[in-house]
Amino acid sequence: MTHALLRPVVRAWLLVATLCLASCASTPAAPSLPSPASPATASPTAPAPWYEPEIRAFEAADRASPPAPGQILFIGSSSIKFWKSLASDMSPLPVLNRGFGGSKTREVLAVFDRIVTPYSPSVIVYYCGDNDLGTDNTDSQSAADGFITFDRRCRQRWPGIRVIYIPIKASIARWSNWPAMQRANATVREYCSRTPGAIYVDTVTPTLGADAKPDSSLFESDGLHINAKGYELWTRTLKPVISAAYEHRNTPPTPDE
Repeated sequence: MTHALLRPVVRAWLLVATLCLASCASTPAAPSLPSPASPATASPTAPAPWYEPEIRAFEAADRASPPAPGQILFIGSSSIKFWKSLASDMSPLPVLNRGFGGSKTREVLAVFDRIVTPYSPSVIVYYCGDNDLGTDNTDSQSAADGFITFDRRCRQRWPGIRVIYIPIKASIARWSNWPAMQRANATVREYCSRTPGAIYVDTVTPTLGADAKPDSSLFESDGLHINAKGYELWTRTLKPVISAAYEHRNTPPTPDE
């Protein structure tokens, strides 16, 4: 009698349980959302390098008026950028100025494929490393390595190219760190002595006075950048070497160059 009374109750509970299971099975699970702090949703765009506007300006100029291949490319920091008389100083040699102010050796390397490779230069004149060392960085090896890496990259692409190194200048503003700059120059000079086509030109000695310190008459008021007289001195020192390199641009460099 008791079993007979319980049967309807059991059937009712079974029906409710079945309906609940069916309802749960038909409801989709809520999607898992990434955390608001997840790197996938919170990675900001890296800012453009400080020198990007100058490089883009070069590229725009190249599109508007493509430079002829085989020119003499001057590249490096502000000592190249501010050489406004370069074309007339080097005439009749074909020159292209791609200096950008404040640059360090790693930044020149970073834009190699943008403002070196496209020009297929016949000769390259390089000045950089001054800003690497500044007034207090004594890591002369890193400044020297910047040029050495640049030169080797050039030789991979153009095996017979001449790359002329203008040594880091002795300046009034950065005289306190001149020993580190001398070490960097010495390292590059040794590299050039055993690398055909890599040419070190001593532009430092002519800029020193009788006291072996920078001649102030060659510098702007900031004591860092050379003035028109300084560029005249550079021209007298560099032009014969650049002319010879350009004249022999189609012949492989010899070990004694």
